[in-house]
Amino acid sequence: MSHTFFRRRALFATLSLAVLPATALLLPGAAPAALAQAGDARFAGLSLTHGDLFTDDVGTVMGVTVTNNTAATVGSVTVACRFTAKGKPAGLAGTTIYNIVAGATGQDRVNLMGPKADAASCAITAIGPPLN
Repeated sequence: MSHTFFRRRALFATLSLAVLPATALLLPGAAPAALAQAGDARFAGLSLTHGDLFTDDVGTVMGVTVTNNTAATVGSVTVACRFTAKGKPAGLAGTTIYNIVAGATGQDRVNLMGPKADAASCAITAIGPPLN
């Protein structure tokens, strides 16, 4: 992959976090599913979970899954994560999972390049309609 890919992904993550609800940024200990649906009916029926954090010389990686408990396909779900190391901010990163059909689970991983984080809180920040 080219450096351009990573630059675009970093820019996308930064732009995605611009729409992250302020409450999500203020609740680092809250459950990810609660953050994903806090105060926004658009995300009702979607549940967000995340896996363990893994670190290496490149940074931090964490798997995320979104379950679609609605009756319709969701075209895209944007997930934004705030990473911390020893309780201090370590960075922001995100991903978009595409085409999650009704009753199915979509998965991807969030890559924080550089810092080695020990915790993260994530939220669904946007959804998109299915493409025909």
